[in-house]
Order: sequence, then structure tokens, then C-alpha cells
Amino acid sequence: MDFHDYLVALRRRWRFVTVCVLLGLAGAALVTALIPRTYTATAQLFIATSDKTGGDAYQGGLFTQQRVKSYTRIVTSPSVLTGVISQLDLRTTPGQLAGKISAQAPLDTTLVDIEVSDGSADRAQAIADETALQFSKYIDTVEGTSSGSPPLVKASVVGGSQPPSTPTSPRPVLNMAVGLLAGIAVGVGGAVLRHALDTTLRTPEDIRTHLGLTTLGAVPPPGGHRRRPARRRDTARRTEALNQLRTRLRFGTDDGLPGSLLVTSALSAEGRTSTAVDLATSVARTGRRVVLVEADLRRPRLAAELGLRAAPGLSDVIEGRAALHDALQSRFGGRLRVLPAGPVPADPSKLVCGPVTTQLIRALEADADLVVVDSPPLLSFADGAALAPVTDGVLFVVRAAKTRRDDARRALDTLEAVRAQVLGAVLTGTRDDGLADWQPPPEPPRPADLRPPDDDRAPAAEPAAAVRHHQAG
Repeated sequence: MDFHDYLVALRRRWRFVTVCVLLGLAGAALVTALIPRTYTATAQLFIATSDKTGGDAYQGGLFTQQRVKSYTRIVTSPSVLTGVISQLDLRTTPGQLAGKISAQAPLDTTLVDIEVSDGSADRAQAIADETALQFSKYIDTVEGTSSGSPPLVKASVVGGSQPPSTPTSPRPVLNMAVGLLAGIAVGVGGAVLRHALDTTLRTPEDIRTHLGLTTLGAVPPPGGHRRRPARRRDTARRTEALNQLRTRLRFGTDDGLPGSLLVTSALSAEGRTSTAVDLATSVARTGRRVVLVEADLRRPRLAAELGLRAAPGLSDVIEGRAALHDALQSRFGGRLRVLPAGPVPADPSKLVCGPVTTQLIRALEADADLVVVDSPPLLSFADGAALAPVTDGVLFVVRAAKTRRDDARRALDTLEAVRAQVLGAVLTGTRDDGLADWQPPPEPPRPADLRPPDDDRAPAAEPAAAVRHHQAG
């Protein structure tokens, strides 16, 4: 991964990073609230020799520095802490009290610094002061001589007696900083790892890089719920995206709008049928004659979604049980005609792959400006691969953040094996168009565009006659 990939990972998963940062801060705040407050009090001892004469004083200073290193261990000894407990009437043991006390000697000095941590500032300072006092008495006893002369080393209290005003633990600023850094590290690391392991296609750039296809449209999901109307803003965005898809499809090739178009995908639930319906509707609204054919004979649902008759349909026409003009159902004043799947046959693949289906599509092409064929998914059934060479072009549907690269490549290999012409891809379920602004040249009016919108005439009899003639032959 290069620097650009890291930026892409953070841009796509900034919500995940934000959540991790917020969780890190929340954890730090919780730890800060749960940790009991601790105050640290100090006391300081000065260790000196009793010899004040010239050279002996110098030698005594070196002697004292050597002894101070051992005195830091004596501070927490039971001999010293027993007196502290007795004087302050503490309900603890010397071992427990030693866990609260630490002593150290600064380098090249004869000082001993005593620190005491406790939940009470006054009690911590009292323990520190009493420990220093008991330690100095213990040193007088240990360093004293049998002749009654002054001890060689004397400890004097030079610091302490003021209780601390602020707790040393918890440290809110430090805890929040650690929580922030931990949240950023986990969020960024997780985002980069998820990006590296994610094999789904999310943007037109992914489609171009991994599949080598041009993205003709990026269609957002339908707004609202089935039982609630979509918001006007969502409907407008989706309508504009479909208009752009229609325009790019027409001007994206030298031949213009194809006569027939197969809409397919690698797997199910990728927006194939909704794309076919919306594209056919969008083209029909411009005044062109469009026929929408549901070639998915395994899971037909177009009639139920559009409120049409389920039969007769494509299976009835192919098997000769119904005429084509009886199976076609008109919408938008006859500009859009729909051929539903009809009853599910015993062998859908054999029925769709037969020569009658090819003849049927050719007949519909002769009587319409565009024939949109909705096929089953390529990796699930062989029907789509059989229909692809029959049409003028294939529109490959990719579901954002759902279609995997390997599945899409396998589906495209299937189309390549049957020598189908893939015009481009449509990215569905995306919230961002992600396509460069592309302005097509102005479209000249066509006679078909000037036809009155209430034209509800039936399709010509030639397509049905052609199909019946082929069946008879």
C-alpha cells in the first residue's frame, strides 16, 4: 500500500476511526473516574558527620555519601515503621505501610527524600514527617558509640510538613492524552487493515482499476421504505443519476444507444432488476419506445413490483401458449412495454437458450428503440451468459461494498468466453456519484420524441407473427 491507499482507507472509514477515538476518550474518562485519588507527601533528611575539621570533613562527606545509599533501605525497615505506627496510631502493619513509602538519595548529595502516598493528604504528610523523625532517631541509635560521644552521622529533617494540595493520581490530562493516542492508533490501524483485507468494489475507481471497465453510472439506493414514501431529495438524486446513466450510455459509444441491452450482475441482490426497470423507465420518459423483458425465469418478481399481470409472459410466448402482443403490457402511454417472465418452466435454461428467444429479441428490436433484458446472475445460472451474445451490449451491475472483485472477474470472464460486448458498469447502492463531470453534446430532436405522449397504440403484429412463424418451422 502506498500513501494514497492510506488516505483512501481513512476517507472511506473515517467513521470507524472516529468511533475508536471516542471510545478511547470514553475509556480514559472512565478510568479517571474509577481510580481513587492519591496524594503524595514528601519529607527530606540531611545526613552529616559530626567531624567539622578540614581534611577530616572532606573525608567525612565522602563517608556520608557512601552511607546514604544504605540509609534509603533503612527508611522502610520494620524498626523505623513500627515507631511510626505507634506514634500515629495507624491500623496497619509495617509491611503494608512500607508499600506506601519510598526513599531515594539524589546523586552526589547527602540528602534522603521520603515520599508517602495515601488517599488523605493530611495523613500522607503526617506519615512522611513521622517517618523522617523515627528514621533520624534510629540513625542516632545505630551510629552512636559505646563511649557516649556524639554519633559519627546525624540525620536532620530539612523539608516537609506541608500537606499536598493536589492529588498525584489520577492524572486526567495524561489519561485523556493516552486514550486519544490509543484511539487514533487503533482506529487508523483497524481502518488500514480492513482496507487491505477488503476485496469489495466500492467506487468507480475500483471498477476501473480491478475490472478494467468504465463506470457509466453510480446510482444511489431508492430513498425511503416500501411503506413510506421516499424523501424528495433522495428521489431527485436517484432520478438525476439515472438521467446521467442514460446519457452516458447513449454517447459513450460510437453507435449511440444500442438496440438491445442485457442488464446482468455476478450474483443476486446487487440491484440488477431495479437498474433494468429504472433505466427502461428513464429512456421511455424521453419519448422513445422501450420494451422491458424479464428473462429471469427462475425468480420472477417484475410483475409484482410493477403491479402487472403475471401471465401471460415470456415463457408463454416462447412455448407458443400466447401471442407476443397479448403478453406485452403497456406503461406511460405505450412508450414502455413490459414482458414479464410468466409461469416458471420446468427447465428455464433450456427455454431461454433456445433459438426462439433470439428470434423474439430480434422481433422486439425491430419494433422498439431499445430492448432492455433483465437476466439472472451470471455466476448462479447459465441463462445470462446465453443471452449476452444475443443482445447488442451488456450492462454489468456492481453493488457498492457488496460485490467482490473475484466474483466480478469470474462473471466478466464468462461474458468474454461467449464474446459478449460489455458496454460498461453501473455502480448501485452508492451515496456518491464519484464520476467526473461529463457534458454530452446537445441531442437533436427525433421524430419519435415528438410523438404525442398519449400514444397507447398496440405493438405491430410483425414481431408476434415472426415468432409464430419460427415456431411453426
